[in-house]
Amino acid sequence: MKIPSTFLYDLVQTLTKSEKRYVKVQSGTRQKDYIQLMDALIAQKNFDEDKLIKDYKDANFIKYLAVNKRYLYELLLQSLTRFGEQSLEQKVFEKIAAANVLINKGLLVAAMNELKKGQKTAKKYELFELQIILRGIEKKLISRQRLRKEKDDVIHQLFSDEVDCLAQIKNTNEYWYLAQQMAQFQTRFQKIQNEEQKKYIESLTQSPQFQDQSLATSFKSKIYFYQANSIFQFMNGNVKKAYKFNSQFLDLLEANPDFLKLYAQRYIATLNNMLIDSTVIGEYNVLEKGINRLVKTTELPAFKHIKNIASRVFRQRYLLLINWDLSQNNFEKPLTLIPEIEKGLAQFGNKIERHHRITFYYLIAYILFQNGRYDQALKWNNLIVNDPKEDVVKEIFYFARILNLLIHYELNNYTLLESLLLSTPKYLKSRRKIYATEKALFRFLGKLMNVVDRKKKKSLLADFRMELDDLFERVEEKRVFGYLDLRVWGGNKLI
Repeated sequence: MKIPSTFLYDLVQTLTKSEKRYVKVQSGTRQKDYIQLMDALIAQKNFDEDKLIKDYKDANFIKYLAVNKRYLYELLLQSLTRFGEQSLEQKVFEKIAAANVLINKGLLVAAMNELKKGQKTAKKYELFELQIILRGIEKKLISRQRLRKEKDDVIHQLFSDEVDCLAQIKNTNEYWYLAQQMAQFQTRFQKIQNEEQKKYIESLTQSPQFQDQSLATSFKSKIYFYQANSIFQFMNGNVKKAYKFNSQFLDLLEANPDFLKLYAQRYIATLNNMLIDSTVIGEYNVLEKGINRLVKTTELPAFKHIKNIASRVFRQRYLLLINWDLSQNNFEKPLTLIPEIEKGLAQFGNKIERHHRITFYYLIAYILFQNGRYDQALKWNNLIVNDPKEDVVKEIFYFARILNLLIHYELNNYTLLESLLLSTPKYLKSRRKIYATEKALFRFLGKLMNVVDRKKKKSLLADFRMELDDLFERVEEKRVFGYLDLRVWGGNKLI
């Protein structure tokens, strides 16, 4: 089968230093064509097969490029499967493979022993799909001559267990489907926007699965129950109820430590959601304890297997701390966090995803601006404004342009500001609808930079502040104030 080149390139780019070293050690000491191909792909910042062929035209791996690509891809998948700690599913599959080997050798009793070991793990962690596979092999063994002495109750138990597994798979699938429908709706629309969408959501919430937690008979079903309900409540603006469901999910996992490692990724994500809820509803005591809870996950064995756990916790912790302060209009306190954030951004590099890095850039620029450190604010904001690749968190790129106007006004760069007041509205209009608050700001700055008299300036500021108070009450303008509270800036200018 032909392997798409981007599949191989994308896989190679995700390799850690330890994984690269492991692959090379496994390949032996002799130089291999496929290892040269791997190094060549690692060196490319963006995948370009034509350039690869041109740059390495004399290399041996180019002569049989298709073969080497296919071999390297399969090798990486096999190596990464063996590398590091095995998942619970892999451990069960090992027992299945071992049982099949023993069956082929005719060692049926030993094969049954391996199946029992796999079944023990599969039952403990409710791996129902794997239990079905194990039961299927066990049924084959029972039908063999040497094992026909099994008692009827064993056969009945096997039948009963498989029926139960199938029922649990069905139950889990129903709750998964419910949670996915909610999640997809939130991704597409964020909130209910019309009558048709309202009817669709109501049809989901009227289902027995959504309303009755007792119908969730497996651990995973319960997880999906909490997920569906928390998403619905958050979309509906019932943040307190969303907080409650997220808290119940975390309590469920903490009360079942055997499952904590299995669902560690989801635990971290839900804890972050709960802490965001805490910020919105003002539960700052819960927020403080929750952030400490988040930090401690890096020390717990259940979370050690999560890739880049340290960088993930760093990112979530500092975004929560900043938003905690900003939610209270405290712009001075987060200044002390900036050196720690700079250090973390340098330490973790690309382990912090691009959209989160840009979010940090904007928040730092905004904090510095509100504290009157305009030169520093410009430096951080320029990391966004001068980035030609608006491929993530596009709203931040848009509001960084608005912040850019204010920074240049404060730096008395009036000639540049005059030009920006023409180009910025055009830039925004080509991408989205311009908010009324932004239009008011454009008019205000246009007037303000041409006024010298101090009294007239104060009068303009007072009028602008009154206009902002009115705009702040409009639901359709809330987004602007969430990114850039002009009332704080306008209010400071009046002092």
